[in-house]
Amino acid sequence: MPEEQIKRKRGRPPKSQIDEKINSINISETISTQTSQSNQTTTPSHTYEYNSYFGSIASTDIFGCNLYDEFTPEEIRSIVKDPIANHDLTRRLAMFVYNSEGVVTNSIDYMVSLPCLDRVVYGKKRLFGKTKLNKNKDLMLSTLENINDKQFIRDALFTDMNEGNCFYYFEVTKKPNDNTKALSDYDVENIVELCDMGMNASIISLPYEYTKIVGRKNNRNVIAFNMRYFDEKCITQEEKNRKLKKYPSEIRNGYLQWEKGNFTGNNWLILDNKRTIAHKIKCKISEPWGRPLAIAAIADILYQNEFVDTKRNVLKELNNRIVVQTLPEGKDKGSCALTKNQQEDQHNKVKQAVMTKNNRGGTSFFTVSAGTKIDTLDVGTTDIFDSKNEGDLTDKIALDLGFAAQLLGASSTGTFAGGQHNLEMVNAQIYTWIQELQTELNYVINENIIKDRRNRVEVYYLPTSLVNRQQFFDMMKNLYLQASGSMTMLIASTGINPDIYFNILDEEYDNKIFDKYVPHLTSNTISKDDQVGGRPKTDNPTENTVKSQNNDGNNLPSPSDNK
Repeated sequence: MPEEQIKRKRGRPPKSQIDEKINSINISETISTQTSQSNQTTTPSHTYEYNSYFGSIASTDIFGCNLYDEFTPEEIRSIVKDPIANHDLTRRLAMFVYNSEGVVTNSIDYMVSLPCLDRVVYGKKRLFGKTKLNKNKDLMLSTLENINDKQFIRDALFTDMNEGNCFYYFEVTKKPNDNTKALSDYDVENIVELCDMGMNASIISLPYEYTKIVGRKNNRNVIAFNMRYFDEKCITQEEKNRKLKKYPSEIRNGYLQWEKGNFTGNNWLILDNKRTIAHKIKCKISEPWGRPLAIAAIADILYQNEFVDTKRNVLKELNNRIVVQTLPEGKDKGSCALTKNQQEDQHNKVKQAVMTKNNRGGTSFFTVSAGTKIDTLDVGTTDIFDSKNEGDLTDKIALDLGFAAQLLGASSTGTFAGGQHNLEMVNAQIYTWIQELQTELNYVINENIIKDRRNRVEVYYLPTSLVNRQQFFDMMKNLYLQASGSMTMLIASTGINPDIYFNILDEEYDNKIFDKYVPHLTSNTISKDDQVGGRPKTDNPTENTVKSQNNDGNNLPSPSDNK
């Protein structure tokens, strides 16, 4: 037996235990492969259910601007039901709508830019003569220039329409200059606080979230400021100190007292209403908050969003059609004539061709096996794409905001006269808000700058707009010509600052411009003393001409003179 075993191993190198183990694994894999191949002969590969596999094409949604993406239905319902009690949510929603809805954006922007804000400054009383009055007028004009009153009013209107309220502080104390050359991210985002540094008069906007109306005094709103603003908005002490410098001294001193614990835990500082400006729209006097302009259109905006989303879904179905590939059936019912590898290969080729077609367009080419069917699922009707449906919704939103749709380019219907009438109504609404802001400006400037109640000076903004300016000018001209009207009002109605106009006239008179550059004589400028007109003199006058000259016949009255 040992000799036979030795002879059996002749011609082969000796093997280690590791080699024997590897050989055993290879042998088992070979047996398994052979068994699988034998099974394939008895059971065809078409039993693999690869024909039920599906593939999708990834798509990116670039829209995502629906109200329901940012607010829950319960929040929207509570805003519409009681916007005053839910003022913070109301403000956030209104700003979201302004940023996402073009009709709302254009309506508010047009309303802010519509008034011309032409103004005149006048004295209400004359108790101490012209000198005192002129001095106060100069103070008023200088203050209006410092605070840039037109920019202030437009900012207030914009804030009112989007937030329902606006809060400002009229600072008259000269603030220290901040020469820091570096700013934090938060300072850059709120750069408006850096304006008017080092000036005698400035208007500082107060943050909405930390300011609220707490009462009324002298028929004006009293507002309070939350001292936690500086702790919650500033990370470092240096940042807090720099921000405190940019705020009024009353708030700055109040915060230092609150930080020391002198307010017994109360974090709201009541501000001097002689220095504050608070304005709100679309609300009662007793209500602490106003209503943003977009709230009236929320229902129609939601409906439009739902309609547009439905259109987008249908459009996605049109652009991303479902492609169904049916592989050829084998001899047995429900089986496939293709092997597993053939199924995979054909599926991937068709999928790649469809993806290339959807992503880049063009023509895709591929080959399929005999008996293969490729179909697409029908997405149904496309009647929803009728532009009239969406146009009607846009028109409704514009009307909710007070604008005729044709003025915003949203509708082709409507007449020119109707559009003009609508603009007059919009301007009337805006002018009521301007009058209220005008009253606020006159109060704080007289109380803090002029300080002369016997010689009050006020600014008056004319109800002119870019639409009715010509009409208002014609009215002022008729008053000037027929009723000894004001030249100042006439000039202001043109959009020219009367002070600039009169200053230029004074310079022209001082420089004798009118003496140097005499207007050409016309039928409107010639007087009887001007030795112009008539027949030119001749060196050879006739006998009648000589008699007329001797008798002064040209100066004798005629029957038409009624003398």
